[in-house]
Amino acid sequence: MNQTWYLIEPQAPLVFRSGKPFGAGSRDGANFPWPSALAGLLRTQIMDSRGLQPWSNTAHREELQALSAAGPFPVECERGQPVEVWLPKPADAVLLHDEGTETTSYVRLSPGRFADGAGSDLPAGLAPVVFENKSKGKPQPGPAWWPTSALLDWAQGKPVDVEAIAQRCSAQPWQVERRTHVGIDRATFASEAGRLFQTEGLDFSPARQEEGGWQDRHFALMARGPAGIAAGSVTFGGERRMSWLSPHGGESLMPPAGWADLMAGGFAITLATPGLFADGWKPGWLDADLCGEVPGIPGLRLKLRAAALERWQGISGWDLAAQKPRATRKAVAAGATYWFDVLAGTPDQLEQVWLASLSDNAQDRRDGFGIALTRPWQSTLYGDQIP
Repeated sequence: MNQTWYLIEPQAPLVFRSGKPFGAGSRDGANFPWPSALAGLLRTQIMDSRGLQPWSNTAHREELQALSAAGPFPVECERGQPVEVWLPKPADAVLLHDEGTETTSYVRLSPGRFADGAGSDLPAGLAPVVFENKSKGKPQPGPAWWPTSALLDWAQGKPVDVEAIAQRCSAQPWQVERRTHVGIDRATFASEAGRLFQTEGLDFSPARQEEGGWQDRHFALMARGPAGIAAGSVTFGGERRMSWLSPHGGESLMPPAGWADLMAGGFAITLATPGLFADGWKPGWLDADLCGEVPGIPGLRLKLRAAALERWQGISGWDLAAQKPRATRKAVAAGATYWFDVLAGTPDQLEQVWLASLSDNAQDRRDGFGIALTRPWQSTLYGDQIP
């Protein structure tokens, strides 16, 4: 089915649960929506427009599950118009503060080799990830999201200005709204003593006041999904919070011209959404020699050379069809970076990796887990630095 891009403008703070046990006196933090939540939103709109009944009709359910989605991604807007999509910071970018020079900058990690006498329990054939240049300083927290322009600069080996990113977006492209709730006695309709709990929502509201007037810029969400969804109000996330969904171009997520031609020998990918792999951190489509064919792109064979990952994330949810909770799974966090050699493949096949899902399971790929952003990289350029 044809795909198109959509703009989702939240009209109230969005609530997305983590799936943790939730009871009196507990608090569930604000969570960025999983790709499956976005896929469910778009499939619901298709279901309503076509009059499908997936819960009583297996064919309808399979038809909806076959629809693919990618996102959501934060998008910076100016006066209601999208300006630039923001993406997770790549795991190979480490923010270091040098106390000697009082400077803070991103330092690049890349595949290398162990120093003499050093080793690890990495799988055979997998290179360690090391600093490209000698660096000193302490790792610092920084913006978790980068504008696409900064990510492309990083992909081309250019420096990234942390201050410029922080001025546009401090830590994340939204604010957190916290609400306190109380349990209600169903018999008396009065509050129950001690039954307090809190929820947090992602506040993308454009109506934010600043010194001198109202902000011209705010954030919304961008996503790719099946074509044919009309503009209108939708409910996204918990508590039926309203958003406005409309078709929109996604030109800002296109790779530079000739990008695939630079990846004939190898490339690195950064996950734009969490990935789900049978072998935990490692894609299940790789064999014991770390070689394999990319799912959905027959003939494109790769060899994994190194990987940089943050801590895993737990993903769960509610299965509407089965009417029960989904089992919790460990996901590779968005921003994870993998380096590959290309064993076989054409420029056309390499071009298809951009915004393709690399998760193992076909349904996980259709749900948008493991969306890849590519950048050129070749192990041969590093000579004997990589085993």
